[in-house]
Amino acid sequence: MAIETKFFKVGTDKIFNVGSSIAGINPYAQGELFIQVANITNPTQQEAIRYLVKQLVDNELINKFNFIYPFVGGDATRHSYNLINPSLYQLTFFGGWTHSTSGATPNGTNTYATTGFIPSNISGTDNAHFSYYSRTNAQTASELIMGSNSFGSAPFSYLQIRDAGNRTQGAFANSETNQPTYIGTTDSTGLFMANFQSNTLRQILKNKTILNQNTVNLAILKSTAPIYLASYNNNGTPLTYTTKQCAFASAGNGMSNVEQALFYDIVQQFQTILGRNV
Repeated sequence: MAIETKFFKVGTDKIFNVGSSIAGINPYAQGELFIQVANITNPTQQEAIRYLVKQLVDNELINKFNFIYPFVGGDATRHSYNLINPSLYQLTFFGGWTHSTSGATPNGTNTYATTGFIPSNISGTDNAHFSYYSRTNAQTASELIMGSNSFGSAPFSYLQIRDAGNRTQGAFANSETNQPTYIGTTDSTGLFMANFQSNTLRQILKNKTILNQNTVNLAILKSTAPIYLASYNNNGTPLTYTTKQCAFASAGNGMSNVEQALFYDIVQQFQTILGRNV
């Protein structure tokens, strides 16, 4: 009898995972591993992590991610772990962060976190995404909320959420030309996403809403330097800072419109279970 198999990504590797119909195999083991390694003892937080993993696996989205930081546990150590593989891309926090059950809050003056993840390691050659779930409505003069450039030069990869001109933008390219940009973001709470599906479809989204997209044929280029979270890695130096509390962040392959809508629904329900949805 043929056995249907699935694969899910752990870090940059793919791990064989047989379906739950085979006795003794847990297809949602990533959630249990994360709970154990991050020492998540709160029952509601455990429930939320299990829900998140189950829905990503069942909807065949788990392959899309190199990292997910779910920010559960309420302290810097627990907030540092990557759900996709707790042994890879662990955050290191710098500056005056505030950690709570609502997420991780940067102070806007000297806070950032290093991920160790390089965007050029995203497996899709013509697609990529960044996402950031913000629980703070604020303008910042010049804010790249996650990303990096290639050691001081192009290409660069970033997500920007509501700067002084209410601009929200995403980029995986050598310049800002033809990158999806939206001017008019007056509320910076929710799940923001730079979702680059292909060389001819690049999107910037809030929740399920496509704020803007561009269909000009333009190569998707990814930075070769590790990205920072709540800042931007400019050749090893944080370029900007933010006050936007982070309750979820991810990076990986791009998603179709249907997949992105599913992704938002899953993340929003995850936040609802934790009582911190916006």
